[in-house]
Amino acid sequence: MNQNSRSAGVSTVGFVLIVLAIVGLGLGGVMVVTTSIGAQSRELTSLQRQADELGYESAALTSQLDAMSSTASLALRATDLGMVPNPYPAYVSLADGEILGDPTPVTGDELPQLSGKLPPVEESPEPEPEPLTTPSPTPPVDDEAGDEPDTSDSDVVAAAAPGGQG
Repeated sequence: MNQNSRSAGVSTVGFVLIVLAIVGLGLGGVMVVTTSIGAQSRELTSLQRQADELGYESAALTSQLDAMSSTASLALRATDLGMVPNPYPAYVSLADGEILGDPTPVTGDELPQLSGKLPPVEESPEPEPEPLTTPSPTPPVDDEAGDEPDTSDSDVVAAAAPGGQG
């Protein structure tokens, strides 16, 4: 019986060591996986932030491109280059090379409102409008004696006519 109890003791110690080794390897594996997931999470957050910044930059560049390619912007840049609008267009038919319309050279004064240069406006002297007088917003209070209400100068407010200086 002595040998039987001895082998049972060795097998119990061996079993405990095997279980501890498995638990230790499991904990080590969990630590490696957790560390790996944390690093990937930080990298994912960084990449998402970078994607947001690139999205904002793309939207700003698209807006800038839209503004620069608008017809008004193109017309202003053409005027800066010395180009003038032509109210007498002529077209070339690409199929046979025929010119449609009467090509007329322009001097640049035909459409001043489109060239960015408005013609000088002659100013005519206008008479200055007289100031308007309006009563104050609070009505005067009647006296108890039945006298006329007091309409002193403090109840009158002067205002300029619309479009005038005041």
